[in-house]
Amino acid sequence: MYCIGRRSQRAAAVTEHENICWIRQDIAEEAGVKKIFSKIAKNGGADFVLHLAGYYDFDNEEHPEFERTNINGTKYILDNTGQLNIKRFIYTSSLTVSEFTKPGTILNEKSPADATFPYAISKRICEEMILEYSYLFPSSIIRLAAIFSDWCEYGPLYMFLTGWFSNSWKARILAGKGESAVPYLHVSDVNRFINLLIKQSTLLPDYQIYVVSPDGCSTHKELYSLAMRYNFTNQAKPFFIPKGLAAIVVLIKDVFGKLIGKRPFERPWMIKYINQKMVIDASLTRKMLSWKPTGRYHINRRLLFLIENMKSNPYEWNRRNYEAIYKKGEGRPNLAILDAMLLLEEEIITKILMELTSKKYKQIFKTYQSLQPQKLKERIEVIYEILKRAIRSGDRMHIMPYANNLAIERIKENFEVQEVIQAIIKIGNVIVFNLLKHPPLQSLQPRIHDEINLTIQLIADEVEDTYERLTGFSAG
Repeated sequence: MYCIGRRSQRAAAVTEHENICWIRQDIAEEAGVKKIFSKIAKNGGADFVLHLAGYYDFDNEEHPEFERTNINGTKYILDNTGQLNIKRFIYTSSLTVSEFTKPGTILNEKSPADATFPYAISKRICEEMILEYSYLFPSSIIRLAAIFSDWCEYGPLYMFLTGWFSNSWKARILAGKGESAVPYLHVSDVNRFINLLIKQSTLLPDYQIYVVSPDGCSTHKELYSLAMRYNFTNQAKPFFIPKGLAAIVVLIKDVFGKLIGKRPFERPWMIKYINQKMVIDASLTRKMLSWKPTGRYHINRRLLFLIENMKSNPYEWNRRNYEAIYKKGEGRPNLAILDAMLLLEEEIITKILMELTSKKYKQIFKTYQSLQPQKLKERIEVIYEILKRAIRSGDRMHIMPYANNLAIERIKENFEVQEVIQAIIKIGNVIVFNLLKHPPLQSLQPRIHDEINLTIQLIADEVEDTYERLTGFSAG
């Protein structure tokens, strides 16, 4: 199995397996995509191409990535798929390509892709391209409901739950009549559907759009009521505020957010969808594949799991959901830096390894250069991972025991303290140098120095303290 992703396999939280060949590649870089597909073709081709990649955000504004990644990236993949001799091309689209339904109407497999916001337009264009290419190889488009996991990981739902369980003045407020509604689908059901689609591929038409969603939809009022029931004995009744008043509040908050440089999640474009419902009829998909969503994974039942995870492990809950909302790090500088570190990880680690093993540093890093390159690389990867954790969480306290253990291990290996300290500093300098060259981070240069150099300084100082305490020697 070949997996193509911008991030490393570790960063994408994909378990290593002997049958997985992970390839780092931005699909919007045509030459790189062509090279990879040619290599796969020479190695025997592939049975299926599953296209999951795409850019999205909740700004609902024009962004170059909609064209660069969603449209151009999809075209490059389609252009190069023909040489693989595949059985089927599978593309994940979204139900949001269609406008919300009017009272008494539903969305199904034949609903037009007529939504007019940037993300939906990019998905519609991709669907049109896939229809054209379906004459070359069988193709399936799956329009997904709002995907969530047991940790939530769907921005709007996360904001609702966080707000409802807060001490904020808006904890019990629902906009309009609380009738805003979309369908939700658990990620496990997505996986099950894709596996079923692959297994039944030979029985399916050469081109078809599938709706992967439960029927109907879930309103904010329903979810609020269930959340209160699952978390409290006495249910707190919601306050409903008229759509017009809600619009004024959202607009004021957005204007103020722009002034202070921290816009809220709620944006003016969302006002349009107050009291609107996306009602789904997925009966054709169910009939064609003998598939239906799993009952225990319905949002109304699974909400209990989300709430328990939110209460029992708030750190992990917030970490996962911050990444889901601020996918590109916008609005959160630390996540922008983290995203760059993930993207450039292999490149930076390779450059660090080259520096530490360079002949010009033969005397400074003589003990490190005596190590096997793979072993040295693994040690660099550990420090890199520690830095990512610190940047993600904004908490450096977990670094202290790591630095202490690092010093103890190097003492056992007869490293001189000066060599260890200089290696740590060199690692930090290489990371900073490469991040400063990354175009999306040009406005964050002071923050990069603080995030990386201060953390490196903390590690170095703790290592020196431990050396001095255990051996009586220090770096200076």
